[in-house]
Amino acid sequence: MPFIVLNTWPAMSKDMKKEFIRQATELTTNELKIVPDKIQVLIHELEKENWGKAGASAADHDFALKSRRINWGTEESYHTDDSEINGMAVVTVDIWNTFDQVTKDKYVNDLTHLTMKFTRAPLDKVLILIREMVPGNWGQSGVTGADKDFLSKSRQL
Repeated sequence: MPFIVLNTWPAMSKDMKKEFIRQATELTTNELKIVPDKIQVLIHELEKENWGKAGASAADHDFALKSRRINWGTEESYHTDDSEINGMAVVTVDIWNTFDQVTKDKYVNDLTHLTMKFTRAPLDKVLILIREMVPGNWGQSGVTGADKDFLSKSRQL
């Protein structure tokens, strides 16, 4: 029953968005064994001036350097001249708390790489947040996931 939200810079074409939605659904179906009709994907595009990391705005000309600061006082950074930033992404996955850590680790790794492919964000600029909830905190078609017949009842038209 995942609800997957991608927040990113405006960089994807309509076709790329369709393909991201398809591939994110396929990945979630295959790795988490969730039926496709219970997976929802939402894409939010935000201008660079609405993003920040390490105290720097993504609209700054030296964002790549400043966003990789590891020491506020010395402004030490792990940025290199060949590590520019062409995108950023935060993916939030709201999901039932029914998965072990090994499954989540693989899913996060694969979802990170899928997101990088579509957003052009470097590895250090893709954040995946998994927010787990009990099935009873999820509802669709007037029934919660705590209902033993949730799948069939949630498909009511």
